[in-house]
Amino acid sequence: MRRIGSNIRKQNSDVKSNRPTRNIIRYKDDEKPRNDYPKRIVSPTNPSDCCTDDNRKLVGSVREVEGFKFAYKICAECGYAARFFYPAVESTSDAVKDYRKWKRYMTQ
Repeated sequence: MRRIGSNIRKQNSDVKSNRPTRNIIRYKDDEKPRNDYPKRIVSPTNPSDCCTDDNRKLVGSVREVEGFKFAYKICAECGYAARFFYPAVESTSDAVKDYRKWKRYMTQ
């Protein structure tokens, strides 16, 4: 008799590192802004006038998912948080190259 789930293959670390990450930011107006990085960030739903590039501070480290680098940034004054994606340079990742080919095809 086989155990249930015994035929499920274990995922290797490469597959785990390339899977999409869930967004840890929760946008709520009824709660006070809170930074519990890396578990959760509670943020107001809309940015204020104070949310400029100078006021936004980097939280945590830069992450990479399928060749796209991003980080979380929080406004130091009001607490508004957002994921900031870094511009892609000529990439080393095949996923980014495939995405660019697809984008070129879609614009034609």
